[in-house]
Amino acid sequence: MARLDVRRAHGPVRVPGPRRRGAVVPRARGGRRGAGGGVVSGVTRDQARTCIERGVKRAQELGFKVAIAVVDDAGHLVVCERMDGALWVTPEIARAKANAAAGFRATTLDLEERFTKRMLFADNVAMLGQYEFVFGKGGVPLVDAGHVVGAVGVSGAVPADNDHAIADAAAGHPHVPTSH
Repeated sequence: MARLDVRRAHGPVRVPGPRRRGAVVPRARGGRRGAGGGVVSGVTRDQARTCIERGVKRAQELGFKVAIAVVDDAGHLVVCERMDGALWVTPEIARAKANAAAGFRATTLDLEERFTKRMLFADNVAMLGQYEFVFGKGGVPLVDAGHVVGAVGVSGAVPADNDHAIADAAAGHPHVPTSH
C-alpha cells in the first residue's frame, strides 16, 4: 500500500471539559492542561493510523480498493493512505470528504441530504479558500468527549454508500447509521 504521512503544521487542539466514557477517539495519554483548564488534545498520528487500519480492514472485507484520509478538526491532514490499485485521485477526494465532515461537524451523509436542495451554496462552499470540500457520502467526524477532534474520509468504493460504510468503520462505528 502507498502511504503518505504528513506532520501537522500547528500545535495541538484545546478540547475543554472532562473526558466522557465511550469516546470514538481516546485522548492521547499524558495530555497536558491548557491555560483554561481543559486538556490539550487532537488526533494523533497513532490514532489516525488506527482509523486507517480499521478502514482498510473493512474495505478489504467489502472487496474495494480505496484511499482513506484523516484530518484534524481544522482540516489539516494527519495521515492519508491509498490502497494498491485505488485510483490516483482518491486521496484528494477522501481528504475533501474528511474536510467537509470536520468543518461542518457532521457526516457527509447528513451534509449530502442537507445540501440537496441548496446545490449552489454547496458548490460555492466547496471552492472556498485553500480547503476543498466534497459533500458526498464517505466522511465521518471523529469525536472525543462530545467534541469533534477530526474526521476520516474515504473514496474509491462505488457506490458511495460503501465509502460511507468504510468511513464509519474507520471512525469506530460498527454499522452505517441512518443518522448521526
